[in-house]
Amino acid sequence: MKPAYIFKTLAVCFLMAVTACSGNDGGEDSGAVVEGDLALSISKTVIEANGTDAVTVAVMKGETDITSQSKVYMEDPSGNTSSFKETSFSTTTEGDYVFYAYYEGVKTENITVRAFKNIPSLPADSKPEQNTGFAKRVLAVQHTGTWCSNCPYMKKGIDAYVKANPDNCAVFVASHNGDTMAGDASNTVNSYLTVNYYPLLSVDLNTSNTLQALNDADLLAEQIAGRINQAKSSGCKTAISVASENAGSSVVVNVKVKSANVDNCRIAVWLLEDGIVAEQNGGSVNEVHNNVLWASSSAVAYGDRIQLDADGAGQNVYRMDVSNVHDLSNCRLVVFTAVPNASGRFVVDNVVTCPLDGQTAFEYE
Repeated sequence: MKPAYIFKTLAVCFLMAVTACSGNDGGEDSGAVVEGDLALSISKTVIEANGTDAVTVAVMKGETDITSQSKVYMEDPSGNTSSFKETSFSTTTEGDYVFYAYYEGVKTENITVRAFKNIPSLPADSKPEQNTGFAKRVLAVQHTGTWCSNCPYMKKGIDAYVKANPDNCAVFVASHNGDTMAGDASNTVNSYLTVNYYPLLSVDLNTSNTLQALNDADLLAEQIAGRINQAKSSGCKTAISVASENAGSSVVVNVKVKSANVDNCRIAVWLLEDGIVAEQNGGSVNEVHNNVLWASSSAVAYGDRIQLDADGAGQNVYRMDVSNVHDLSNCRLVVFTAVPNASGRFVVDNVVTCPLDGQTAFEYE
């Protein structure tokens, strides 16, 4: 009888072991230890405020959905926080909605869902399956001021470069200092580059790729070409698609980024204006200033984080105030991506331009 008793006991233990190791349905009473990092999962971070466009909300621990065991909260555009008990979210009210969750006393990172009305449609992607081989454009920032007597030399060099290279890949921006065309955006950019003498030309917001002015415009144009070609030769990891719509006192800008191998990507939208007449020291009393940086979508020079999904695509939408510009018909947008370099400092990866009422598609080599 003793061997039979032992066999029966082992059988019971075996059944208990099988029961303990059976699948976990994620319910609150499962008692199983869930492994993995805690994260709030939001299907997308931009929606149209039409009441039907929606995002799905879930709390994940590793690969396990633990939403039913978690507490999710949402802060609305008015700053009111409430418990969020649904699995999807839609709205008819524009603004930022901040989501976060707690599980066993641990808080997830905040994720912001931005809701907009009448989001302009992005242009068709000519190569939707491709996420490499993008055309590279270079951001060239002219740090200048109307008080600066040597700044016209830089402008002459840039003009000579553009004339000699009509199909160049550079996007020029004038970031003013200490005059009526300076503002928060330009001051932030000049500070990020630690510009303490003017004029200066910086390429791709890279402090190791800057150039001072020369009084020989053609020689300066050659040096500008060398710096721009140096930046272009390194290629890019991101592509940018833009659609914008002028709403009078504001512009709504829809931006999509795609990449195959970028983990930490930033995006910024800059508003530029041409044809501003202002007296220039060392120039004329009726000097025409172009490419003037008026506003930025970001409070930092290199832009705000854009969340890329598993396929390497991400989307942000911005509403920018344009009430302070002189002439909207002379304005356009500059949109760029920035990624950290070997030193961890953000530099521009790629840049495009877009009309206030227009589109810019992904560009490929």
